[in-house]
Amino acid sequence: MSYYIENTWYRVLSSQLFLILYAILAAFLGINIKTFIIIMVLIIITSYIQGKFLSKGPLGGSSVKVEEVMSAKRLYEEKNLREIQMKDEGLLRDMQPQFRYMMLLNLGLLVGFLYFFLAWGRIGDLHSIFYSFTGNEKIASFLAFLIYMEGFFIINQASMILALKRVGKVLFIVYPNEYIVTVKGIVYKGLLSNTAIGFPLPQNVNAILDTNRGFVDLVNEGKRTTSIIRLYSRNPKRVYEIIKKHGFKTIETS
Repeated sequence: MSYYIENTWYRVLSSQLFLILYAILAAFLGINIKTFIIIMVLIIITSYIQGKFLSKGPLGGSSVKVEEVMSAKRLYEEKNLREIQMKDEGLLRDMQPQFRYMMLLNLGLLVGFLYFFLAWGRIGDLHSIFYSFTGNEKIASFLAFLIYMEGFFIINQASMILALKRVGKVLFIVYPNEYIVTVKGIVYKGLLSNTAIGFPLPQNVNAILDTNRGFVDLVNEGKRTTSIIRLYSRNPKRVYEIIKKHGFKTIETS
């Protein structure tokens, strides 16, 4: 999510490319319920692809395979961390900006989908306008569908901008319930799959130890967002020492 927010050009250009392709497809399918369903499904899939597969790693570095990290020598492992996490009274406070941003963004998405349904009935009018200028059925259909989908895109981008202005800098925190540290990186368990963070960590990532609250934060500061992988631990100092030793590129001096 943070990579998608930070990289405006990536967000706009990739979205425009998908919208043009979908408008071409819709022009050949015509104005019917089948086209409506296909476009809606494709937009949902595109949003997932942009957020998941076309982004970088969770801390902004290059993606690394889970198997590659897991094949290396294991240095530390934690499981069943919910009890420790629940005892951290500051966690909920830290998560508040993220909750507010997601709530505002979801409201914007709701408005976008309302537009998606309500504006569908006006595509025929747009088609007639463009046909009167072009005299070409396919070009008129393409332009009508493109304008229709651009409206959806503008609403969602505007909701993101407004949410960022309202919340300020967004703090995205991931706090896995279990993870493994190897000499090649960290693998943590998510809701649907495992995620790997490779060593060495990106240059803009810092490791912060908080022994009182029992965690090590891996922090990536961006212009609009701050991404944090919060590694709770029964021995946070040990986790911090391992990450400082193996997770950062050492500079050789002559």
